[in-house]
Order: sequence, then structure tokens, then C-alpha cells
Amino acid sequence: MSTSSSNPHAVKYLGTLALKSSHPAVKKLRRDGHEPSIHGNKVWRSSFVLMNYLKSKPLPEGARVIDAGCGWGLTGIYLAKRFDARVTGIDADADVAPFLAAQAAINDVEIDFQRKKFHQISKRDLVGVHTLIGADICFWDELVKPLYRLIGRAMSAGVEQVLIADPGRSPFWELGRLCEEKFNATTIERRISKPYNTSKQILAVQRP
Repeated sequence: MSTSSSNPHAVKYLGTLALKSSHPAVKKLRRDGHEPSIHGNKVWRSSFVLMNYLKSKPLPEGARVIDAGCGWGLTGIYLAKRFDARVTGIDADADVAPFLAAQAAINDVEIDFQRKKFHQISKRDLVGVHTLIGADICFWDELVKPLYRLIGRAMSAGVEQVLIADPGRSPFWELGRLCEEKFNATTIERRISKPYNTSKQILAVQRP
């Protein structure tokens, strides 16, 4: 698979390729019957904004990362490529796994995958993790409490930071309010001009 920045079937950002729906690998997966059902049907723009934020806040080399609600896993792939992070992508939808693998392969990295819902990510899973990330994962009201509890388990397990990017949906703001009351948390607006001119919100929860 080509990694050229002129590839019409992929978007290149910060040295990382994001597959478009037109990419032959994506088309083949869909022909084979893989069709994510929980909005994991493409790379969402919050992933690019979170990548931009993490470029300015680099991780330690080899840090362990969990990408919760990973979908196609672009941000985790960027961290694996740029910081040699050991990334586990976790998603409730098993059908995202082949798309995650295809996107990791085109970027010459390996990402582990686990099928779990947010409430199934245990404190034991989080021990030794440096950063928990998520992009566009708080889109329903019923996701607020599971994510809030997950963040609580992450802080209790010693995770250094939790970073969740979102366009600014109502459930995301409710999650942010809860986290700012309980944890060392803040919400940051972040704008990028490439590869898309877009602004997103990042909930940053830091270990005290």
C-alpha cells in the first residue's frame, strides 16, 4: 500500500496516514462483510485535533496507551509511530478491528485490540498505563456515567492523564462538568487548519 502524501485514498497528517472510505483496503473489508455499527465507520476529525495536541505534549518513549472507543485508531497509531507507544485499542464493536489493523499496517505499526465496553475496562487493565485517550466517544447521554467511572478508575490506577476530544456535544460537556468537580480536569478548545480547518474541545484530566 502506498504511503505517498499524494495518495488520493488517504489523508496524511503529522507523518501518519488516515484511510479514506475510498481506500482499496477499506472497500475490501466492506465487501467481506465488515461494517462497524457504533459510529466506527470512518476517521473522525477529533482524532486529528487530539494528534495536534499530543504533538505539543509529547509522551515518554514507549509509554503504554489505551485508546478507548478506538474505532479506526488513528490517534493511537500516531502515538505508536511518533513515540513508540505501546497502544491497546479498545472498542465495543468488534467490526472496527479489521479497519484498525488496516490503518496500523499502512503506517507500519502494530496496535493490540480488545473488544470491551467502557464499564468493562477494569482498574487492572489500567495499571501501568500512562495515557488514556478517546476521540468522539461521548456522543450519547448514556455514555456519560460509564466514561466518568472509567476516568475515576484510571486516576485510581495511576494513569497520568486522560484526554478526550469532542466537537462539543451536550454529553461531553456534562462529562467535563463532572470531571472538573471531582478531578484535576480542564476543557481546552483546540483549532487546526490542516488537514481540515476545524475546532474541537479536549477534556484533559491530569493525575494530581
